[in-house]
Amino acid sequence: MRSMLAETNLRVRGVFAMLAFRPGWRGHFDITPLGVGRSFNGVILALPAFYLMVAGINALVSANPALYGPDAGTGFGEAALAWLRIWGLFPLTAFLTVAILGIRERLGAWVAVHNWAVFVLLHIQALIWVLHLAGLANAAAVQGLLGIYGLARYYVHWRVAHGALGLPPVMAGAAAAIPLVIEAMVLAMLA
Repeated sequence: MRSMLAETNLRVRGVFAMLAFRPGWRGHFDITPLGVGRSFNGVILALPAFYLMVAGINALVSANPALYGPDAGTGFGEAALAWLRIWGLFPLTAFLTVAILGIRERLGAWVAVHNWAVFVLLHIQALIWVLHLAGLANAAAVQGLLGIYGLARYYVHWRVAHGALGLPPVMAGAAAAIPLVIEAMVLAMLA
């Protein structure tokens, strides 16, 4: 467990170094097949953050039934599907994207860096929901913070594609958009 936490610390520092365009950020990541596999440790390590997010959503909905409706909360089944979507959909869409772009050899780097970036994003989103759970942010404040988070999320996905795939900025934006568009389509079908 201690080595898993040390690895997580190194990878999270790598995410922030990447986002800040610091040279040498790639050295924080292991893009070997074993490293890509270990990047899925976030599935377990981010569960407490995800639990806080679900608890925050349900608390917000129950405190504002007129605003969100009585069925807007997240049950166990919905949460489990969301968790599966968060961690399972990207590798599939990334595989299709790199195949289309003809850069399959970069898939492992993209998945590994993406997984650690998602780990960071889940914790940032959990902080927003903790503010609500602690009574420090009302519905309007949470919605505003989630709006800022949404913009930051797009930047992170672009930067991950740009850095991990080594594509020019515009092409990286297109590559990053493909998994996000597919995710939006899957969410629309599930709604």
